[in-house]
Amino acid sequence: MHARIPLLARTFLMPSTAAVLVGCSTADGTAKTSGAEPSSSTTATAPAEALSEAELEALVLQADDLPQARPDGIPVQERTDPADRPSFKPASDPDCQKVHDIRGGSTASAVVGQIINWKGGIYPGGATLAAYDDGKAEQLFTELEQALGSCATYQGDGWTGAYTSTVKTQKAPEVGDEALQYREYSTLEFGKRDELFIVVRTGNVIATYQSLEVGRTSNFPTAPITKQTERLRDAQSR
Repeated sequence: MHARIPLLARTFLMPSTAAVLVGCSTADGTAKTSGAEPSSSTTATAPAEALSEAELEALVLQADDLPQARPDGIPVQERTDPADRPSFKPASDPDCQKVHDIRGGSTASAVVGQIINWKGGIYPGGATLAAYDDGKAEQLFTELEQALGSCATYQGDGWTGAYTSTVKTQKAPEVGDEALQYREYSTLEFGKRDELFIVVRTGNVIATYQSLEVGRTSNFPTAPITKQTERLRDAQSR
C-alpha cells in the first residue's frame, strides 16, 4: 500500500511549454451498402465512463515498476481542497498557462498523483493520472499540442518565486495513443534547472511524468511508463 502525503508537499513544478506529438493514424471506416434494405434499428455505443479516483489509485506506479526510486519512495498524494492551495500568478503567455492546466488535470473527472523520490537524487519527480469523460482527453491533447506549439518562453510564479522558463521539444517515447516530451530550462543562482515532462494519452486518461535536476540532465525511464500505459488500456477495455 502506498503512503499518502498532502498535495502541497510537491515542489519544483512549474507551468510548461512546447512539445512534439507522437500519435496514431486512423483508418476510414465508411461501410459500403449492398442493395438490401437498411435495418430499421441501429446499435448505439454508450459513451465510456471516466475512471474514478479509486480506479486510478489501483493503477499507480508500484515499487516493482520503478526500481530507480527509493524503497517506499513513491507515495500517492492526498487531494487537498482548492481553497487551501497557494495562489500563483498565471503564466505570462495564455497558451503556456493552458499547458500547465491540462498537464495538471485541472478539468479532469478524477486525478491521482505520486511523488517519486529517486535513489541518489535530491529533487523529487512525479507522475499524475487524469481521467476524463469519453472523448475529452483526446480533445484536450489536441489543444495541448497546439498550445505547446506557440509557447517557447514565458514568465511565471511558483514555489520559489518569479521565474522565466525556456522550453525545448524532444522526440517522445512511442507509448500510449499519443505522447509528447519537452524540457523546461531556467537559471537559478546555484545552477541551470532542467525539468523533463512526458505526457501520454491512453484512451480517456492523460498521464504526465516529471523529473527535475539542477546542474545536470533530468530523465525519466520509459519502462514504467510502458507498464502503466498497458494497465490503463486494460482497465478501460473492461
